[in-house]
Amino acid sequence: MRSALAVQIICLWLCPAAWAGAWLQEPGKAFLAVTATLRRGAPQAQFENTIYGEYGLAPRLTLGIDINQRPVIAGHALLFIRTPLGSGTTRNRFAFEAAVGGYHWMGQWQPMYKTALSMGRSITVKGIPGWLAVDAAIERRIGTPAPTAKLDATLGLSGAARVQPILQIETARTSGLPLMWTVTPGITVKGPKETTWVIGIERKSVIRQTIGIKLGFWRRF
Repeated sequence: MRSALAVQIICLWLCPAAWAGAWLQEPGKAFLAVTATLRRGAPQAQFENTIYGEYGLAPRLTLGIDINQRPVIAGHALLFIRTPLGSGTTRNRFAFEAAVGGYHWMGQWQPMYKTALSMGRSITVKGIPGWLAVDAAIERRIGTPAPTAKLDATLGLSGAARVQPILQIETARTSGLPLMWTVTPGITVKGPKETTWVIGIERKSVIRQTIGIKLGFWRRF
């Protein structure tokens, strides 16, 4: 029973959390990200897809959705709000996020909720502009014995070149389980009409060490 519960928690943690950040959407503006990941070495989560969206409701309020699905095994659906902490006029930006929704394990749905603090900072690497985002979150899934603490970081460049590097690092810790981590180096490719393609190689520590290919599509409206 304990081993099965541990596998359940680990599979649920496979849900990515790297889209979050301290930046808000402008009122009336929207952002959409769709991602598919194919993994080797993880029978419980060989294929995964996510849909992440944000919409600017007001100057200091962004509404979003976060949907993750691994067919038959597990997934979640969350509705969240994000609001800035402070004026947002400095180089460093901070925001608070609260989310509520549900998760499923083997087709059985249960409630879940999440709170997060985010920090964003504009950076320059060898004269090329970029950004750093750090997100700290607590997720609570009803029906599991303990909450999960997460600390994620994303580093990317946003210069004039069409192809830019991006690096994502995700960590999670649940009481009674070892530290879990994911490292995903990749590239972003600018497309027409506010679109961006994302290609990455994912390395995970969970269950057994896995390698995955991540393909993503970003669109601003």
